[in-house]
Amino acid sequence: MKYFPHYLLFLVLLFISGCGFHLRGSIGDLQWHFESVYVQSEAADRIASELKSRLSEQKLQVLPTSDAAQVVVYLYNETLDRRVLSVSSVSGKQEEIELNYRVEIKISKADETVILAKHTISFLRDYRFDPEAVLAAGGEEQVLREDMFNQTVMQIIRQLQRIKITDKSDK
Repeated sequence: MKYFPHYLLFLVLLFISGCGFHLRGSIGDLQWHFESVYVQSEAADRIASELKSRLSEQKLQVLPTSDAAQVVVYLYNETLDRRVLSVSSVSGKQEEIELNYRVEIKISKADETVILAKHTISFLRDYRFDPEAVLAAGGEEQVLREDMFNQTVMQIIRQLQRIKITDKSDK
């Protein structure tokens, strides 16, 4: 009976590995239901560049024009807002900061048939600003910015992975 927890743990791990579970941040090798994509950016160049890079790494053909692409990703209005949430009543200095990263996305076929209507992907993070550790607070803000950026790219990739275009001649 003393080995029961080990067997239970083994069964849980076996079940998790058998169901296709993957950590959220790890995309591994994805199976795509289309072959080519074009990414168009309007005021969202940083995320468009990163998305193209990651899609190419995943063996998806990223085309320079939308003419031959099966899927077209439109990215609009990439913004990062920084807002002070609270101020110290003693010193009058900021204590808590909120970061809001947003990008609008629309996905369609090359013939402009909408696959996914235009919507906003947004991530919100807040952190405490310590005036005694200004360098650390700046570093924390940069880490949060990069995390929100990476989560946005991953969210777009997950949305693209759900798209199924069955007819290869349907462009």
